[in-house]
Amino acid sequence: MIEIRLVRPNRREFRRDVYRPGVISLSRILWGSLGSGIFLALIALAGSATGVGVLYPPLAATCFIGATCTYLRVARPKSVIVGHFIATVGGLLGVAAGDLLFAGGTMAIPMKLGLAVLISAALMQILDADHPPAAATAAIPAILPLPAPALILPLHMAWGAVLAVLFGVIWNRFWFECPPPEEGCGRAWFNLGMDRADIAGTGTCTLATLLMCAKPWSQVAYEAGLWVMLAGLTVMSLHHFFGARVLVSRTDETCPLAAPPQTGGPGPDSGSKEVTR
Repeated sequence: MIEIRLVRPNRREFRRDVYRPGVISLSRILWGSLGSGIFLALIALAGSATGVGVLYPPLAATCFIGATCTYLRVARPKSVIVGHFIATVGGLLGVAAGDLLFAGGTMAIPMKLGLAVLISAALMQILDADHPPAAATAAIPAILPLPAPALILPLHMAWGAVLAVLFGVIWNRFWFECPPPEEGCGRAWFNLGMDRADIAGTGTCTLATLLMCAKPWSQVAYEAGLWVMLAGLTVMSLHHFFGARVLVSRTDETCPLAAPPQTGGPGPDSGSKEVTR
């Protein structure tokens, strides 16, 4: 059942049992909509001031998720940053494959679009970085001019994604812990509920973003930022392979990562008619 909460903004409206799918909250509408617009405007201003070219349409969707759907797994920093990076790589590979196989044909653009999304979707899942807006990042190079050379566009998109994550964290911490603790993760560095490798990778990518912002004044700092960004992305992309559980046959065991379904009636706020002041 959909719950509509016409309650003035307060911290209660942003707790986990309320700030979730299925709840239409006036607080979420106001705060999330305002945040979405501000995030993208700030990214555009930063891109214009620094000359770091990015694709804005997919980042607009990321800003929406970061401001209004922070509780979703696809909103975690790794999914956003690695997702846009690897989707750009997959999109460029799909375009290259399409040009090679269908150059000059009427099927060129449709096939390039299909291959770009296919490859990027596979790469995002392999790297445990599912982020739906990044599928648009993959598709755009098939139909529109690129805002940066192909070799560095993936790192530029990671730069834009880092800004979206940082803006989201700053904006949402006014009401609740952001990023929200990941399920199954204990508290690590800085009391964050994230894998230590993800914390280290996010911090490294943040440093890289600052260095890349120096592009108008120092080409050396900008190029150093590209390499630092690549290092941070490598850590975030690959650490989950170490210690991963590999299954090659059917098993009846319950996946340790899957939470059991909740039964026993509605949650504490389902169907509630309370008016919070």
